[in-house]
Amino acid sequence: MYRLVFIMVVLGFSGLSHARLSCDELDGLATALDDLAEALVSIENIGLNSELDDGLGELTEVLTDVAEVESDTRLKRWIADLQLAWDDMEREDFEDSLDDIIERLDELGARDCSDW
Repeated sequence: MYRLVFIMVVLGFSGLSHARLSCDELDGLATALDDLAEALVSIENIGLNSELDDGLGELTEVLTDVAEVESDTRLKRWIADLQLAWDDMEREDFEDSLDDIIERLDELGARDCSDW
């Protein structure tokens, strides 16, 4: 399941170049991150340098691009926290930061999208 989420997130959002994410992109990213958060609950051990660990590292890079595109200070801060948690292998902090990012994406969607 997590492989599908990473493919969606990394391939779907790695080529960002426009001013802001569209409503569909925000929705897709928030949904993919929700799916990832749920999948992480069922995974006991991520494993250092595992495929999952590498994928989570790629995810932090993609989300950094999203924060730049959105020019959102709160999103940038939480993504920096996510990166730090990943670097330090702090799973609980990673999951907390992921939840904060999902919540902020929902706020951005509510702000920018009339049918959110």
